[in-house]
Amino acid sequence: MPVAQLNGTSLYYEVQGSGMPIVFVHGTGLTHTMFKPQLEHFSKKYQVIVCDLRGNGKSGKLMQQPEDIIETQSLDLIMLMNNLHLRDAVFVGISYGGLVVQHIAKQYPERVRAMVVADSFCRSEVSTLIGKLQLMAAYCSLITCFAPTELVLPSLRLLYRRWNCAYSEIRKCMLEKRPSELYRQRLAATRLDYSLHLKLFTRPVLCISGDFTEYGIHCMKEMAEQLPHAQLEIIPDSSDPSNLCQPEMFNGIVAQFLEKQHEERQIL
Repeated sequence: MPVAQLNGTSLYYEVQGSGMPIVFVHGTGLTHTMFKPQLEHFSKKYQVIVCDLRGNGKSGKLMQQPEDIIETQSLDLIMLMNNLHLRDAVFVGISYGGLVVQHIAKQYPERVRAMVVADSFCRSEVSTLIGKLQLMAAYCSLITCFAPTELVLPSLRLLYRRWNCAYSEIRKCMLEKRPSELYRQRLAATRLDYSLHLKLFTRPVLCISGDFTEYGIHCMKEMAEQLPHAQLEIIPDSSDPSNLCQPEMFNGIVAQFLEKQHEERQIL
């Protein structure tokens, strides 16, 4: 079982394939296993790296305060890249993972060849109405974080009744959840604003949103508008996480993006 000892913690990771490295970063409360469809697809042509962020899955404990969590998790990934002797990589972040990827692009832009962000957002300042709603939702999530999983599963089944692959993965992770660490990560996502830093990021970016909610589309449109070199793709009949709700469409869109950038020699 590959576990890296770094930055004061243990980080579980898997590497498969060879070629240009792609680092996949999972959503809140999920683990590296949410990328099984992507690992199988992209490892045929690329070197795929998946891991559990600290505080999740098989990785070490998350002891940081909410305001320090994303910076710490970002540094963990950079140090993992160092251990694997990777100068840079394409980063793919889903939902909360999209925030981690944006933070890496802000703090360590030289390590990012390109990035793909799906079902995420670029700002959650509490001074805005959206930020206040997100903070309220984070505090309300205390119930789902600490309540017995059996009480939460029926509503989860209803929400994801059209997407069995997504439901199965989220259900598995809910049964294995780490409540206090999950809750602090949700709080960590409530006081962020990467919009100004995105304007300075000059590498190619692919923004993806499922079409299930107008709010999700709005957030990804806002992100794409901040970036000098971004394209926005909306996946039909999909929700968060799009890579599990519509894995074939997600893989196809990301593959086309990578091929296009390869042809234009922007991420070699």
